[in-house]
Amino acid sequence: MITVAYSLVTYDVTGLSPEACEHCLASVKSELIRVPGVVGVDVNTEEARVSILTDGPVDDALIRAAMDAAGCAVVTP
Repeated sequence: MITVAYSLVTYDVTGLSPEACEHCLASVKSELIRVPGVVGVDVNTEEARVSILTDGPVDDALIRAAMDAAGCAVVTP
């Protein structure tokens, strides 16, 4: 039997707005899906949030670097 544990992590980000174009949203998704372990990405421009589905542990620094490359930044409390 194979068991896969998924985890959903949501980040509040800067650099997203409801007026974001499709190209910008695709860029965010494209950068994040390349991070090893990321299997899904959802971008919510209304709430300036990015939700990331992973299939195991993922290095937070890689997530932040991918968001930076896409023009977003994680809001840290």
